[in-house]
Amino acid sequence: MYHFIIPVITMAFIEKLQEYLKKEGYLPELTEFGLQFKSENLDFLSFKDDQDELFLNLFFPQIFEVTQENHQDVLVAIDRANSEVKVAKGSVRFGNAVWVGVEMLLSENFDLNDIVPRSINMMKYYRDIFYQAFAETPSGKLAIEAAQKQQAGK
Repeated sequence: MYHFIIPVITMAFIEKLQEYLKKEGYLPELTEFGLQFKSENLDFLSFKDDQDELFLNLFFPQIFEVTQENHQDVLVAIDRANSEVKVAKGSVRFGNAVWVGVEMLLSENFDLNDIVPRSINMMKYYRDIFYQAFAETPSGKLAIEAAQKQQAGK
């Protein structure tokens, strides 16, 4: 006797995420890499993962430019923010910008209504902690000083 495994046809996770984002007014756009969408006029991304339908990733890209001059201080600020903020973590991506991301394994009965807004809020909170930490570094202090001088000159 033969036993056939009949695959259950389900909506791909990226499509579920797109449907949720659309319903909540985030205006997602499907791209070759996944989804991009806005929240409070800020850009966010999700990369599709066809190999794991119970894996969520959301990214807040390019929150800070990394240069040769500030690279070491950026790493110090990332380290501090990574240790202070739960769930959201930062890294230098593509060698020139700090990105914040949330990645998690989901249970079979996940609820995007709980997960997505909290993840976005955690990434925005991470950004604020990163900025505070960078402001305390030598590069950050110089950048603040330069901005204040520029403002005084106007």
